[in-house]
Amino acid sequence: MPRAARSLDVLVVGAGLGGLAAGLALQTDGHRVTVVDSAPEFAEVGAGIRVPPNSSRLLARWGVDLESMKKSVSRRYHFVRWQDGSTIVQLPFENIVETHGAPYYLVHRADLHRALLEAAQKAGVTILNDKRITSYDFEAPSATTETGEVFRADLVVGADGIKSLCRPLLTGQADAPRDTGDVAYRILIPGAQLLADPDLADLITEPCTTSWCGPDAHLVGYPIRNGEMYNIVVCATSYNETTETEWVVRGDNSELCKRFARWETRVRKLCTLTGDFLKWRLCDLPNLSRWVHPGGKAVLLGDACHPMLPYLAQGAAQAFEDAAALRQVLALDRDLPAALRLYEQIRMPRASLVQAKTREHQYILHIGDGEEQAIRDRKMKLNASENPVFWGHEDRRRWLFSHDAEILAKEGANWKEGLGGSAIRSH
Repeated sequence: MPRAARSLDVLVVGAGLGGLAAGLALQTDGHRVTVVDSAPEFAEVGAGIRVPPNSSRLLARWGVDLESMKKSVSRRYHFVRWQDGSTIVQLPFENIVETHGAPYYLVHRADLHRALLEAAQKAGVTILNDKRITSYDFEAPSATTETGEVFRADLVVGADGIKSLCRPLLTGQADAPRDTGDVAYRILIPGAQLLADPDLADLITEPCTTSWCGPDAHLVGYPIRNGEMYNIVVCATSYNETTETEWVVRGDNSELCKRFARWETRVRKLCTLTGDFLKWRLCDLPNLSRWVHPGGKAVLLGDACHPMLPYLAQGAAQAFEDAAALRQVLALDRDLPAALRLYEQIRMPRASLVQAKTREHQYILHIGDGEEQAIRDRKMKLNASENPVFWGHEDRRRWLFSHDAEILAKEGANWKEGLGGSAIRSH
């Protein structure tokens, strides 16, 4: 465990996964952390989420109780063709711990949030609900709620998501999340319903992550909560379901069945088993020029500075890496502005590259039938650098999953990372 060079009063704005992780990581290192969130209370929302090794190692180190959490694991990643379910490529996941040093879990987002919340509270983090921040003074620094309550600290961490109020104020540039043209359907089906159908049962009994790739859409399915539920995320071209002000809308079974009526049997059967579900507008941001306020007392973290599209399942993982790096730089014997600049230097190249690859995968996984799709499928069978799918190349999987954000930040170096699994350190 690192030992902080100084003990700070830290205010974290946003009690999502990234904000709670930051609060937990910093509190366990001797800082005094308060986390505020606008939600009146925390409710069970969302669906499945993947916890890859680059994040599970950090959570376990910080005392998050992953062992008692209901969870599933994937034995392989199976890419299949949309129309007939034939295999494009299978990637083995059996030796994840041996290869990457930590497990790869499939969990319910609400379970992960609850485990982080409990760990943070146990560590002594003060967590306050129903506190909507409406203004900041980054020189003080402080944050003020809509009721006029002022929270002062030595450091403010903006972890308030893609619609962050903190971000444009900190960067000094007005911005707006950009619509990527896709929506995500987040669906849960009771595992018992799949077990009752011979065509679907092995999706529970032989747990794997299945990705059906087709024109303008792909579906990712995997079991969670020890197979009690089957999680499906559909990423598809938007039919203008959402608006600039309404990002989340409700969908229903009939529209899903209609949209995927020509897809393979298992997809059609899964569609018939769904009830109502939520559809989310998928947005991201251009890369920011800075994550740290020039005054050196405020910093951005997670989706507030690098929102991830879901195509690599790295959104929460990259926020956890941010928390790990922030924890380590604050443990160095440097003044606060210098430590925060180092955090930015360490994290920005890696997070920006992961962002870029999620955008590439939005296109790669949705290629329509034809020669380009055939070329993609042939390349996906290769464990080579020309494989278009990021996970399809062993060195790139190692670069993504074997990364230990705390160890690298502890080195106190500026890491410049490339695609081939290498990390070239320059002082």
